[in-house]
Amino acid sequence: MRSHVADGENEVFVTKMDERGRQWQTQLQFMERNGKALEELVARMLRIREEQEAFHRSFTKSMQDMGALEETKALAQCFNALGDSGLKMANETHDVMMQRPETEILQVLTQIQDWGIVPMKRLVDDREKAIKIEQKLQKEYDEKSRSGSGKEREKKLRMLSDQKRRVENVNALIELHMRRFEQFRTEKLKKVLTELARSNAFYHAKGLESFALPCALIGKLNPGDIGEEVP
Repeated sequence: MRSHVADGENEVFVTKMDERGRQWQTQLQFMERNGKALEELVARMLRIREEQEAFHRSFTKSMQDMGALEETKALAQCFNALGDSGLKMANETHDVMMQRPETEILQVLTQIQDWGIVPMKRLVDDREKAIKIEQKLQKEYDEKSRSGSGKEREKKLRMLSDQKRRVENVNALIELHMRRFEQFRTEKLKKVLTELARSNAFYHAKGLESFALPCALIGKLNPGDIGEEVP
């Protein structure tokens, strides 16, 4: 390790270090924004799903009421079948669409923020403080080199060398934890995206399954046959 650098060389060295810090800060800010955007999206998705579930229950009641009043048996069956399908959709999709997102998505996004982004931001802040101390010691050492005694210069040099090692150590620590955090974040986001894809696929598949019977009954409706039921 060099014990002393000229002012120009030190400025270049510090500038490179600052660029490194800005890169890490930008990276963490991007990750944090993405996490918050996902949380807002999921919150909006849950509100829509809640409205869909309420609609299915209201739809069921309306269909059942109309089916109860319908005098034509075949039409009554179609109304009732549609009502049953709406209720089936509301009941059988509730857990996947309304309950699972809390544990499988929102809690996972919270883990990314609390276990990854927050500690990494603290490390980057600690690094910035360490660099400021190094800059201060470098300035003091330069001043002692021009006017101080040999003993004073030696003391400042030891302090400066120790601080440079601290900065190097925190840089290595951030690089290590950033790599690990990237792996952790990718693993967690894979879980989130998988849940989003599967829940939507499940909902549409359940819709096809639930409404298959009323579709078949409606398809078999024959206006000519219905006419014969009318008194």
